[in-house]
Amino acid sequence: MAAASVGALILTSCATTTDEPEAFAATVTVSGEADRASADSGECTIGANHVAPHDRVVILGDSSTASAASALDVESIDQKPDGTGSCTYTAHFEDIPANQKSYNIYVNNFARQSFTSDELKAGATHRLQNAPPTDDGIGSEVQDSGGTP
Repeated sequence: MAAASVGALILTSCATTTDEPEAFAATVTVSGEADRASADSGECTIGANHVAPHDRVVILGDSSTASAASALDVESIDQKPDGTGSCTYTAHFEDIPANQKSYNIYVNNFARQSFTSDELKAGATHRLQNAPPTDDGIGSEVQDSGGTP
């Protein structure tokens, strides 16, 4: 009878370890204060960087094989009479690889931002800011990938 209990315990233990998700879904908000904003086109310019509907957003985990990509959708463009404004977009991700220590979000050549999986699941907000010049080439590599990072 003791052997049956041990067997049941082992089965229960195995079931809980296989229930861990390998990926998760998240919605990321992308926003910034634009030097030029167009409510008609949904396009915004912040410094020398440009963002528009359908631009690619890439999430890279701390391992080189963990990545996810999505396109931006316009949530709101609040254009002021002088042409400046506030721009807000969303990107929906279905399959973000789980179990990474951190996740870096890249939008065109804007500064990357890092988030945890809990922050992404709760609905992280990426603030569009100009990136400082770097020698690593990551920003241009992500933007020029034309698809898969």
